[in-house]
Amino acid sequence: MGLYLPGSVSFERLQAPFESASDALARLDERLRSSPVAEAFVLRAHFHDACAALWRAGEFVQLEDLVLHDAGMDVRTPTHELVRAHAVLLARRRIADREPGWALTIEGLAGLRGAWRPDGAVCESATGCRATHDDAADGELDEEDGETILTGEFAEIDELLARTSRVIERSEPAPPMRDDSGLVYDEDWNEEARLAEWRERLGRTQNLPPLMAASVALDAWEEIEPLQRGAWLGPLLAAALLRSRGKTRHHLTAMHSGFRQAKYRRVGRDDFEARLIALACAIETMVNADSKELDRLTLARELLLRKCKGRRTNSKMPQLVELCLASPVVTVPFAAKELRVSQQAATTMIDELSSNLRELTGRGRYRAWAVI
Repeated sequence: MGLYLPGSVSFERLQAPFESASDALARLDERLRSSPVAEAFVLRAHFHDACAALWRAGEFVQLEDLVLHDAGMDVRTPTHELVRAHAVLLARRRIADREPGWALTIEGLAGLRGAWRPDGAVCESATGCRATHDDAADGELDEEDGETILTGEFAEIDELLARTSRVIERSEPAPPMRDDSGLVYDEDWNEEARLAEWRERLGRTQNLPPLMAASVALDAWEEIEPLQRGAWLGPLLAAALLRSRGKTRHHLTAMHSGFRQAKYRRVGRDDFEARLIALACAIETMVNADSKELDRLTLARELLLRKCKGRRTNSKMPQLVELCLASPVVTVPFAAKELRVSQQAATTMIDELSSNLRELTGRGRYRAWAVI
């Protein structure tokens, strides 16, 4: 299978920017492998990338609003842009939680774009239930009389709850109703054909290096525009491609954040080679910013944990520190809900950490804090 690169493209010009960006991306991923704040960094990256995805679409979403909306603690009625940003956030989490190559499969693309087929999901879930039931029916037999030995008094109930949990985990949410009147969606826009064309171009990148393959796939996505209302999915699929090729094993690259921080803006007159170089530079810019963010979180964690020394073993303060690191914004009701303490206790603990937290609102009510 040949390379999907025009003959006019100069590999000498592409080599330097892509090697530099690839090395920086590999170093960041290796740092996350052993970093104590890796999980907090990944959780924060999901929020920042979701906001950046809406920014690329010309919409502005407050990071604080997205955090509170995700926690189900909105201070006002969610806007349409906020709901879309939350959809991007859920898609990123879904891709990160699945197998590395799941998002690039036919089933993965169908699930991410909302083309869900209930029959297939139900069959898959029913198969899992049937298999689980057969395994439970086998059981452990007594050597003397062949009777089944139950592991506990409520073994049957526990097994039923386990089977129900597996069904819920395997089932997919039903897609929203689509308006086919022609007012919102173009009737001549054949998404299936465009997706097939994009997957065909994606298949031509197998012999390319991971970062170059992801850049080519992303450029093809923006050129073909397979989805009318899901252009933000392209960078997520490019990040999933990097993860499936083993370039990033410990995080999902925040492509949208890189494009927001980069100076380059895609225009129609740019040639293919210039677009690839710009994508490599944007990724390197994003990686450098993420490395600084990782350093900042590491230092903040050390300073916050100093406040926890000498406290009783059942203190909630260490959990509050981890919450402040994992969430870009923390409020008193949010901390009380996550830590399962009273709002007065949450206020007291936040005040004790206030020297290493930044107060964002500057008001007496509806206050919010973030890690410095």
